This record gives sequence, structure tokens and C-alpha cells, in this order.
Amino acid sequence: MVRRALLLALWTALPAWAQTPTKGTVFCCMDNGHQVCGDVLPMQCYGKGYREMSPQGTVRRLVEPPLTPEQLARREAEDRARRLEQARLRAEQRRNQSLLETYSSVADIETRRDRALEGVDQELKRAEARQAQLLKKRESLNREAEFYARRPMPSPLAAALRESDSELAAQGSVIEAKKREVEAIRTRYEQDRIRYIALTDPRGSTPPPR
Repeated sequence: MVRRALLLALWTALPAWAQTPTKGTVFCCMDNGHQVCGDVLPMQCYGKGYREMSPQGTVRRLVEPPLTPEQLARREAEDRARRLEQARLRAEQRRNQSLLETYSSVADIETRRDRALEGVDQELKRAEARQAQLLKKRESLNREAEFYARRPMPSPLAAALRESDSELAAQGSVIEAKKREVEAIRTRYEQDRIRYIALTDPRGSTPPPR
């Protein structure tokens, strides 16, 4: 009774096309090194790969065995990797298309780069000029502080020195940020230039930046 119930469960788990054999179809598989065949799928073939053949012995269809959990995990990992690669390629195609729509030539890229650098360079010069003013003011405060090397410094002077330290530190941060911005602009436009040439120049040559 238990065996009959188990066989029935295995049979109902099969796809409909396996439960209803095609007329004149022979099902064969290997079981412990021996070929087992029948006009319906033999019980020994359940959970294995098998062949559907005509009565003349012509193979009509090969049915692969069910995947093991390890094989399923590997296939899922491969599918994820393939989807990620396809997404990466689509994103790259969009970036390339956007690049071609943004610039009309290599000269256009270089012109835009120079214009962007000019704006940041002006800001950098103003920041450095402000830093020079703060340093000059600090020198004056330092000279005044020398008179109090051996006696208590007045509170207003001590406060002015602390404020000077804070202003110089803040201005130094501004200057460093502007310098990083300059490098970022150069890097970005150089990458765009190289990619634009690779997309538009069939020879793949990359002229040096101006």
C-alpha cells in the first residue's frame, strides 16, 4: 500500500506530457548500467534523464535529469551574473550615447574643460588672496603677542589669535577643496575625451590633451 502510494505520488509529480505518452513513443533510460525501456516512462527512470524514441529507435527528444541543489545554485548564480553583465552593458551604451549627444568633437570637450577650469581657477585665486590677507593679519597679531611672552596676554588678543587660527584653517580647507575640484574636472574631461575618441575614431588613436 505504501509502495503504491509512493508510485502514485511520483507519477502525479511528472509533467502532463510525461504522464500521457505520445502514441508509438518508447521511453528509455540507464539504470545501474542497464538500459530500461517502456511504452510509458519506467519507474526506474523517475528522477533521471531519459530518451523518447520512436519504435524504430530514432531519438525524438532527450530529457535532461533534474538539477541537483548545487547545480541549481550554480545556474542561479550564472543567471545573476549574466543579468548584471547585461545591465552593465546597457548602462555603458546609455553613457556612450549620452556622451555622443553632449559633445560635437574633441575640441568641444577641451573647450568645455577649459571653461570649467577657468571658473574654478578664479575661485581658487580669490581663496588664496583671502588666505594671504589672513596670514598678514596673523603676522601682526604674532608681533603684538611677542610683548606678552613673559606676562599674561590680554583676553582680546588671545581671542583674536584663536579666531585667526580658525579662519586660516577654514581658508586652507577651501583652497584644498578647490584644488581637488580642479583635478576632478581634469580627470572627468580626460575620461570623456578618451571615450569620445574610442567611439568616433575607427583608428582608435588618442591625441595628447592640450
